Parts: sequence; C-alpha cells; structure tokens
Amino acid sequence: MRSVYYQLFSVAILFTVQISFAGNNKSHSTVHLITTNDLHGQITGQKATFMNPEYPPDILDASAMYHYVSELRKEAESKKEGVLVIDGGNFFQGHPFGMADSGKTMIEWMNQVQYDALVPGSYDFIGGADNLNELAKSAQFPFLIANLGTSDYSDKIKSFTIVPVSGIQIGIIGIIPHKLNETVLEQNRKGFSVLPEIETLNHWIPIMKKEGAEVIVVLTSLGIPWDRDEVYAEFLDSLKTGSSSKYDINNALELGYFSEEVDFIISGGVSKGYPTIWYDSHSHVFITQNYGNGTEFGHLLLHIDKGSHQFVGYETAVDGRIGQTMLADDFVSEPDMSQWIRTNASTALDEVYKNPEWMPIFEIPTQCDMNVGARGRTKVPNLNLPGEIEIITWNTEFFPAHRDSTLPVLANVISDLNADLIAFQEIRFTGFFSGLMNLLPDYDFIVSQQSSFMDQAIIFKKDMFTLVNQSELFAENDYNFAGRPPLRADFQYRCGDDILNFSVINLHMKCCDSGLKRRQKAVAMLHEYISDEMDSGYENFIVLGDWNDDLKDKDTEHSFHPFLNDKRFYFVNEPLVYDLSKASYPKEPYVSYLDHIVVTRQMVPESKLNRTETLFIEDYIGGYSKYERYISDHRPVMLGFAPFK
Repeated sequence: MRSVYYQLFSVAILFTVQISFAGNNKSHSTVHLITTNDLHGQITGQKATFMNPEYPPDILDASAMYHYVSELRKEAESKKEGVLVIDGGNFFQGHPFGMADSGKTMIEWMNQVQYDALVPGSYDFIGGADNLNELAKSAQFPFLIANLGTSDYSDKIKSFTIVPVSGIQIGIIGIIPHKLNETVLEQNRKGFSVLPEIETLNHWIPIMKKEGAEVIVVLTSLGIPWDRDEVYAEFLDSLKTGSSSKYDINNALELGYFSEEVDFIISGGVSKGYPTIWYDSHSHVFITQNYGNGTEFGHLLLHIDKGSHQFVGYETAVDGRIGQTMLADDFVSEPDMSQWIRTNASTALDEVYKNPEWMPIFEIPTQCDMNVGARGRTKVPNLNLPGEIEIITWNTEFFPAHRDSTLPVLANVISDLNADLIAFQEIRFTGFFSGLMNLLPDYDFIVSQQSSFMDQAIIFKKDMFTLVNQSELFAENDYNFAGRPPLRADFQYRCGDDILNFSVINLHMKCCDSGLKRRQKAVAMLHEYISDEMDSGYENFIVLGDWNDDLKDKDTEHSFHPFLNDKRFYFVNEPLVYDLSKASYPKEPYVSYLDHIVVTRQMVPESKLNRTETLFIEDYIGGYSKYERYISDHRPVMLGFAPFK
C-alpha cells in the first residue's frame, strides 16, 4: 500500500563485470524489479537497426540478461535487498526460436533466469489455449490471469501470487485484455473466456490483502499505447462525454485510471517502450512498459517503508532510464547460456526453412471439378472459369474497417467473386477474421503467426487445394519487412492425372518514401531466397501483395529491380499499371498501383496466362466511399491462369 509518492533520483553505474546499485537507505527496504515484455521469442541477439539502420550496433543474446540478473542477486543478497523478475506477456510468438516448439524453449530459458511471474499476452494464444496451459505446467513460476472466466486449466494459471521479498509481501495479480475475442483466432481461444478488468481487480485485491499482500502490483498485457499522452488525453475527453467507462478498458493507461488500490502496473502487450514511468494523478498509480523484441529489460528499485510496509517510491537503476538496452559495449554474455541459445536457435531455423514434403499424386484427390462455391448477395460478377485458377491479392485496410459490419459485406463479395485463392494483407484483428471465415464455409485459411502487427492471411478453397506447409520467411530478421515476415504457403492441386505443386508468398512491404531503403533491402532478400530455391530445382512461385511501390516510379524510387532484372520472373499486372483508371490505390492525390503479382515463368508461362484485372468492387456495392468504409482503400488485383493448358 502506498502512503507517499516520490521518486528518488540516484544513479547506479553499470560496469561490464561488476554492478553497483544505489538506494541503500536504512528506513526502507529495497526490491529490485526486473521486467520484460513482448520478447516475441527473440532472445538470440540482433543488430540494433532501430538505432542506426546503416551501421547498427550489436545487441547481445539473452545470456547477457541472465548474467546481469545472476550478478544482481548476489549483490542484492549481500545488502539484504530483494529481486523480483516478471514478464508482461507475448513471450514466445514471433521469432523462430520461440515458435519452433510453441514456446517450450522460451519457458526453459525463463526457468533458468528464475522468473517469479508472467501474464500471457494475446499473441501467447498463437498455439491455442491448450498449448498455453501446457506451457504453464512446465514453468517453475505461475502464469497469472485473474480475469480468466474458465476453471479447467492448470493450477499453474493463477489469479495472483504473493511473493515474500526483503520481508515484504508483494502481491502480483495478472490481467489480460477482456477483448481477447477481437485479437485471437476463435480456434486458439476455444474454451477460454475473459472477464472485465476493473471488476476483476475490485474482486481480487481485497482477497490479496486479506491473505497478506502489502504492496499490490498489477501485471498486465493490455499495453501502453504509442503516443501515450495523446491517447490518454483522448480517453479523459471520452470520459466526460460518457463514451468510455471502466467497463470498456482498451489499454494499461485506462486500467491505471481506475486502479486506485494498486501501487504499480507493469505492462506488456505493445513493443513500444518508454524511458520514464507514467504517473496517473487520478489513481496515483505508476505504470511502466519496456521496448520489446529482446532489445532491453527494465530495472527499477522499489522502496518500501520498513515500519509500515508501504510503497514509498522508486528509482531507476541506470541513467534515469527504466529500460536497459543490451548493447555489446555495455553488457557481458554468459558463455554456457549463450551457447545453449545458439544451439536452439539453429535448430529452430532448420525447422522453419525445411523443404515442403510434397505428397505423391495418388494421395491427393482429384480436385479440378470442385471449384464452384456458393453465391453471396451482391451483384459482383463470378470470376470463376473452368480449367482456370483465380488468385487475388487484396489489402483490406485495418481489417475489419467497420468492425462487425465489415464481415457480412466482405463475405458476400468473396462468395460472389468465387475466386480460388485470396491473399489478404493488413489484418489488424485476427479474431474478427475468424468471424469472416465462419461465413465462408467453402474456404480454409492460414494467418500469419510471426508478424509483429498487421497480419497477412491466405484463404483457399478447401476442396480444391491441399495445404502442404506454412512458413514465414525472415521472421528472425524482419526489420526490412517492417515486422511482417512474408507468409509462404505451399499447395498441391490435382486435376485428373495432372498435378501442380506451387508456393504463394504473401507480403506487405514498409510504406511511404521513408521506407524505400527497407523495401529495397527486403526485395533483395526475398529474391535471393527464391533464387536459391530455384537453383535447387524448385521453381513454382507466385509472389503477391502490397509492395508499396509503383512500377511507374522512377528507377531510383522503387524496389522491384531484383525481379525486373531476372528474366525468370515477370509482373503479370504490369500492363495495367500505366492506366490510372485501373489503379489499385485510387485515392487522390496518391493515385498509384501498389498491389502487384510477380510469377516465375516456369509457374505461369505467358501461354498459360489468361487474364489479370483490377477488380472494381465499389461498382457493385454502392460506390467507392461505401467500399472504403466497409472494406478497404485498396482495390483487389486478380490473376487467372490455366495450369494444365
């Protein structure tokens, strides 16, 4: 419990071998709070491209944090201080290190660091609720979800824990977003329900205090948003108008406003970090969040009065900043742990980049006569032609553009188009995508599992294609892809005695002029990857998506050169781009053709290319303004080809 709010400003000097910590005051106990959030499985070391894209310094692997915490424990023990290590969620999804075994190796690392508690984030459901339950069982620390509305899970998933540290009983309660249904696919949250956040705190905090908790810490994956000052100001305005309330919490700042019985909120859920702590003058709660993706961890010194056992203030460990970036110039790796990380990372990458296991023809049913789907309720024309495969790329801006209202509109359009395969970009809320697919029973789908935000998805006729493998390229090094690794899907299609093995790569490049260099590097990386595959004998590729460049751009102002200069590839939509009336992005003043489909000539030789079109969906649903409101500001682009012509 808090009585006085102040911040102690003292600086500790971090050396590469010895660590010295400030705050040794006889009137209070000190607890060193080490925090991580949004690791996304990235503990393997990396280049700090966010600091200097051209000459990035090295960030060490997480053995550096392991070493730091180990030395801190020794130092703290000698001073009779405590150490608490907690994580704010999204700990394994993303990097192949975390994804290869659905988080098991990440839990093994966290066990070795001796974490005290973790709250899951929405991305931690990527392997399903049952997988999360199994991870909790293998953890040597509790998973905390107080607002869990389901009881049939591991006893390692608890509402709260009370940890005795330096003679103080610190109560930690876990809160996950109650809007999990918006951000997690339906099948991944099956059997998992979530209760409102503030109602949960009001229920459990009195119980925690009754059981001896003296300091209350909320561990949440709600996230501190980007532009926190602006977002908080908008929230206060919405409270005045009645459009926001404690029953509709959207982020950790809103949670903090209503958390008057809480001392500290440690947040994850957003990879954006802040060097200073947020203080809510309404509830007098402190809120903090680090940068994610394994770049840093937080270190705070909490001070608790020895007499009253009340929280009285905090200080940062180094240079007035909460977060500490694990730069090679400042930290030291632990050799054995570093080798363990490298070994597991190598195994994970081998798993990601393994070759597809194509099925023999006799194991695949004849599928060419099963490509006519149910019709919707719009006047959109049916694209489907006998003997042809129709493939569409479609950026559905901030899906769903109009939340629930988007789903029936888009589902009816898709049903009427009757295309065989559609690659979507800019899926903001995958939970809503589950709702869309429930309206499209003729299609199956895959969604990105390793993107940082704005997922890609591919839907395909389930009775026409056999999905062999799904992978995400460069998830271990996705800076140039803006945190959105290209989504690769390997398919087999059989018609009679003919069979086609082919791969679709769905991408969404970094936008805007400022992203040009990153797009150029990303395209070079992707071209090299596909070239290596082709040199090994496999050549059937379709690369499509939102490239955020126009083929009409000046030679120095686009990213297409590697594919344009390689005669094994061609852009099937190139004849369309010079007609502005067919622009895939038709909004003034930036009318342009940003959505492209490039194919290998082996996959789609000109002799098999039937048609490419920009699809004017707005003409059939009431005009562009309505189309933009409900679906997107991009038009879809279609390829039709005859594979066995």
